[in-house]
Amino acid sequence: MTTRRKRVIAGVVAVVVLGGVVAYSVNAQRSGQVAVQTQKAGKRELVSVVSASGEIKPKRYVNISSNVSGRIEQLLIKEGETVRKGQVLARIDSTRIAAGERQSAAAVEGAKADLVRAQADLEVSRLGFERAKRMHADKLVSDQVFEQADAELKMKSAAVDAQRKRITQQEAMLASNRDDLAKTTVVAPMDGVVTSLQKEEGETVIGAQSFSPTVIMTVADLSVMEVEVMVDETDIRNVRLGQGAEVRVDALEGLKIKGEVTEIGSSAIPRGLTSQQSQSTNTANQAKDFKVVVTLKDPPPTLRPGLNATTDITTARKEGVLAIPIQAVVVREINKQGKVMDPAALQASENDPGAPPEKGEEKEGVFVIITGKAHFRPVKTGIIGETEIEIGDGLKEGEEIVTGSYKTLRTLKDQAKIKTEVKKARS
Repeated sequence: MTTRRKRVIAGVVAVVVLGGVVAYSVNAQRSGQVAVQTQKAGKRELVSVVSASGEIKPKRYVNISSNVSGRIEQLLIKEGETVRKGQVLARIDSTRIAAGERQSAAAVEGAKADLVRAQADLEVSRLGFERAKRMHADKLVSDQVFEQADAELKMKSAAVDAQRKRITQQEAMLASNRDDLAKTTVVAPMDGVVTSLQKEEGETVIGAQSFSPTVIMTVADLSVMEVEVMVDETDIRNVRLGQGAEVRVDALEGLKIKGEVTEIGSSAIPRGLTSQQSQSTNTANQAKDFKVVVTLKDPPPTLRPGLNATTDITTARKEGVLAIPIQAVVVREINKQGKVMDPAALQASENDPGAPPEKGEEKEGVFVIITGKAHFRPVKTGIIGETEIEIGDGLKEGEEIVTGSYKTLRTLKDQAKIKTEVKKARS
């Protein structure tokens, strides 16, 4: 073997050995690294939205019942028909009430005739009293005859007064019967559209004088529509009167209607129960909602009461704020020495009953990447958007932070060595 060949072989061996040493060194350095996903903090517009589901309703509607019980004799409208205030909608069978009205009218006329007769008797008694009074003054009749004439005059006068009261009573009964007769005609209390017709001609209904009257139909003013939604108790603190909203109706795909918050319930309603049921049920540990009403602006003609809708209420909007992904904000405990405590060690101490509990102050923060390490830094947060959260203090624009994975962020230690993980494209 020549000297030159020996040198070439020695050189190759040296390169291989050197490569192995370098590879070993790199692997040794990477062995303590944690794979993370990162992103730079940047400024953008941030919109905070509260979403809730509910039902489309007219702002003003009336459930119409008959004021008297009876059979529906005529039904003069159809569902979906437009009606005017005072328009006759239906007539209830008035046979019995009309007979009672005629009887009352006859009773009034009879009472008036009796009054005329009583007044005539009173006049006769008055003339007799005046005559007895003159004769008594002339000593032509005894005291007894005079007293008898006086008593008869008073009795006839009382009879006239009693008859007048009977007439008043009979007239009141006649007015009541005539009112019942008028109420057999059902009229529209306002302009609107018949959105629900629940009874048909020939059916019997219970009048409004009862505890539970029968609803014949519903008339609604469809010019002003609203959506009534139930907002979770954790979100209600961000909802205010006058806030804008966007409403999506399930049945009208692709349509978005602008609205405004016009009512906010003052009391919580247990989820799945009505306000009446909640008063008689123990709901201390049950999730609760608040009723919120959003009035729609320019509702389309195709919108109908009862349709399901989803409402996005814009509770806050900020331009040019520093924002990062929500999952990048984590909670860590800071001990009395100001050091960030290891979450894995904390969990181990909680599971070990013999270990003394070590507690620190919980703070929200993010992991900022500096020279290949993740440094926990407390931050102040602001409004929350759909996927991002505002950072008010503690972070600067352009700084690189750890954004994932969620599993890694749960146990990531302060000052841990990291390596950037490339996100896999979704197939």
